[in-house]
Amino acid sequence: MKGTIQDNVPLAPMTAYRIGGCARYYSSPGSLDELIRSLRWAEAENLQVFILGAGTNVLFSDRGFDGLILHLRGFNYDPGKLNQDNTWEVGAGAMLTPWVRRTVWAGCSGVEDLIGIPGTVGGALCMNAGAYSQEICQSLVSVEVLTEELEVKQLKVEDIGFAYRHAPGLKGKLVLSAKFRFETGERDRLIAGIRDTIQRRRNRQPLEFPSCGSVFKRPAGDYAGRLIEEAGLKGLTCGGAQISQKHANFIINYKSAKAEDVLYLIKAAGKKVKEEFGVTLEREVILLGFTEEELNGT
Repeated sequence: MKGTIQDNVPLAPMTAYRIGGCARYYSSPGSLDELIRSLRWAEAENLQVFILGAGTNVLFSDRGFDGLILHLRGFNYDPGKLNQDNTWEVGAGAMLTPWVRRTVWAGCSGVEDLIGIPGTVGGALCMNAGAYSQEICQSLVSVEVLTEELEVKQLKVEDIGFAYRHAPGLKGKLVLSAKFRFETGERDRLIAGIRDTIQRRRNRQPLEFPSCGSVFKRPAGDYAGRLIEEAGLKGLTCGGAQISQKHANFIINYKSAKAEDVLYLIKAAGKKVKEEFGVTLEREVILLGFTEEELNGT
């Protein structure tokens, strides 16, 4: 088994932040059998496992990750077209934005507002990614998962209990693929719509710098970016990291930032917003490889 697993693999090139140390162990399985063997090996070695997609919603510490990283880029099946029953099956490792673009070019309506969201289909499902008027669960029929018992199961959308940026029924499970059912749309209108959405993202978000996207979830009745800006933190820097001048819910790596720089700004934003407005911001970004003292200390 060890022959399919690499030691001390740099994580920074695999993340949108371009930050982080090395994974103690790393594997990119190309099949379900390889995936299951890797998971069994990690269990036998008593290792923590993290499933990595496109690395767009994660910040690894500068020390790296003392466990096994399973990279699911090989699970990217996509036929590129609808089935006869208007369903579309896609692998969890397929990149979300290129897949959304393919559905639009096929004249399918249901996920077009998700264009420009970074990450994979599997990652988008696990956080119920959404934008504007859509969430990915709205066109979903079912999800194929690998359970903690290493059994493959099909979950219907109603079994998952999707909520805002939350998919409780997928917790502890590994998404393998998903099936969607789309409405037929006017292709030219859909194409014009995704071009408009992409331009709006370019105008409002600091896409020219490495980042994880939105750092915090949207608090009820408000916006994290507005609260951080009103707290006077827009443009705050630490080392090579900065709370973006363009969008305050983005922390960017503008100058060879370290993970500790980004973490400092995450904690500073959360603390200041709590002090000023009494609002507790909930992180959207996943933090890995940090000690409890680093995460909870001032």
